[in-house]
Amino acid sequence: MGIGWYLLAPALAAFGAYGGTVWTVRSWASCPLGNDASGNVGLLMTLPVVWLCMTLLLLLIQLAMRRWPLRGGRAAVWLAPLAAAVALTLLYRLGMDWPYDPPGGACMEGYPLFPFTGKTGPHSAE
Repeated sequence: MGIGWYLLAPALAAFGAYGGTVWTVRSWASCPLGNDASGNVGLLMTLPVVWLCMTLLLLLIQLAMRRWPLRGGRAAVWLAPLAAAVALTLLYRLGMDWPYDPPGGACMEGYPLFPFTGKTGPHSAE
């Protein structure tokens, strides 16, 4: 396990953060206050933070696997970080929630500014 193995964490985190963000944008596309709203920088600022958090967690997993090797040989060494990256991507996507579209009305809330905060972005003017 050379230095290339440790470059796996930032690469997987990049794919996970980008994939989760694209999934979020597509989910909120129907909401005028969602990710397609003009002047929105919340999601762009979230992306590098999510990437950094995912990278650090994946590096910790890789370091733990080096200290306590998994059974299964080389396949487990490569599949464990991949499975962790998929799990972190799903966790990120779930934390960004889905828009609430009331029956017969338009979306009235914005996307979460950061996963799991419960605080949403811009609201409609009332």
